[in-house]
Amino acid sequence: MEQLITHSFSTLVGRQFIELMNLAANTYLPLNKRSFMYVVLGRQLPWDNEQSPPTPEQSVMDLVSYHDSGIVARRLSLDSVSFVVPRVNWESGTVYAEFGCMTCPAGTPFYILNSVDQVFKCLDNNGAVGSTDEPQLVLSATSLEEPYFLTSDGYKWKYLYTLSSNQKQKFLNRDWMPVDYNRFVRATAVNRSIDIVKIENGGNNYVDGSVQGIITVEGDGQNAVLKANVIDGHVTDIIIQNRGENYTRANLIFTDVTGGIGTQASATIVLGPQNGHGYDPVEELYANTVMFNVDFTESEEGVFPAENEFRQVHLLHNPYVYGTTTLASGDIYKLYTQIRVSPGVGDFNNDERVVQDNFSADVISFDETTNTLFLNNLIGTFTSNQPIKGLTSGAIRVGLNLIPPTLEPYSGKVLYVTNKAAVVRDPDQTERVRFILSF
Repeated sequence: MEQLITHSFSTLVGRQFIELMNLAANTYLPLNKRSFMYVVLGRQLPWDNEQSPPTPEQSVMDLVSYHDSGIVARRLSLDSVSFVVPRVNWESGTVYAEFGCMTCPAGTPFYILNSVDQVFKCLDNNGAVGSTDEPQLVLSATSLEEPYFLTSDGYKWKYLYTLSSNQKQKFLNRDWMPVDYNRFVRATAVNRSIDIVKIENGGNNYVDGSVQGIITVEGDGQNAVLKANVIDGHVTDIIIQNRGENYTRANLIFTDVTGGIGTQASATIVLGPQNGHGYDPVEELYANTVMFNVDFTESEEGVFPAENEFRQVHLLHNPYVYGTTTLASGDIYKLYTQIRVSPGVGDFNNDERVVQDNFSADVISFDETTNTLFLNNLIGTFTSNQPIKGLTSGAIRVGLNLIPPTLEPYSGKVLYVTNKAAVVRDPDQTERVRFILSF
C-alpha cells in the first residue's frame, strides 16, 4: 500500500511537542494534563572511546541508566525552543527554486537569509537564472502588504520575517536558522490568492496597450482582476490589480479587445498556499526540526557541581518532586545524592567509585571545604557513621549523613537522548546547551 506523510503532519507533531513547554497553559489545565519538560545533563564518567561516543539505546536498562547518571535538570519553556530549518545564506549566482516547485532537483534551496537577517522565499526565479541581486527590504506597512518584492535580476521574493538579536543568539548557527513570522505580513496574507502568473505564450496580433483588460479568470475563488501589457502584438507582462482569494483552481482566458484579432496567448497561475504567503513560515518552509537552547550558568547557586564534565543530554517529561507524586515544576533540580563526610586525610577523586559494605556510587565531585561528596549511579543503601572509601584515591572518611536528590529517581519519561564528547565545566563559565530534534 502506497502512502504519503505530508509536511503538515511533521509540522503538526512539532507544534504539539513545543506546546508541552508552554508553562502558561498549565494554569488552565487539570493536574493530570499539565506538562513540564526538563533537559538533563549527566554522565561524568568517560566513554570507552572518548573520541566516539556510543549511540544511545532504549532497553529497559538503558532508560534506567539515563536516570542514574543524571546530574542536573533544568525546566524548559517556550523561549528555550524554536523551529529551525537548514541555514541558506543568499549567494550571487545561485539558482533558487520557486516555492512549491515539483520538478526542481531535491534539496534546491527556495528560501534565503540575507545579510541583514531578513528571510525571503522565492516565488519566481525568472526562468531559472542565477540570482545576482540580493533581496533587501526597507520595512514599512506598505512593503509588507506587497505580494512579492521584485529584484533587478527578475526574481520575485516574498519577505517572511527578520531575525531578532535574541533569536540569532539562541538559535542561529552555521547549519540552522530559526523560523518565525512577521505579524504584519500575517495580517495582510490572503488565502489562496493569485500572486504569481507565468506567461507561457505571448500570442500574436493583440492590440497594443499598457493595461489591457483582455484577461478573464475562471475559477472557484473571488475578486481576482488581471490586466495585460501588450507590445508589438504580444502579451509581455501581466499585472495583478487584485489578487483575489479562496482559489483552489483557476485558469486564464485571453480575449482581445473589441475588434482585435489577437490569439494564442496563454499563462499559468501559481496559486498561493492556504492562508496566503507569509502567514505561516513554519508550514511554508517545511520546518520539521526544533532546536533547544538552554543555559547552565556557572555553578547555578550550588546546584550544579562545576568541577567535572558531562557527556549526556536527555529530555525528561513530567518527573516528580523527590519523595512525592507531585509534578516537578521548579526551574532547576538535582539528580545527584550528597553525602557529608568527616574531616580526614586524603580527598576523593572525580569519577572514582566509593564504597561501603552495602553501598557504592560514582563521584561527580568532592568539595573539600564542606567535606561533601556529590554522587550518582548509586547501588545499595548508605549507612551513616560508617567508613566510606574511594577505590582509586584510597581516601577513607566516615559518612555522616545523606542528602537526597530533589527529583524522584526514575520518575517521568525519557523522550530523547544524545551522547556527546566531554564538556568540561568551570565555576566561572556558562554552558549553552543546544541540540536539535527532527520529526
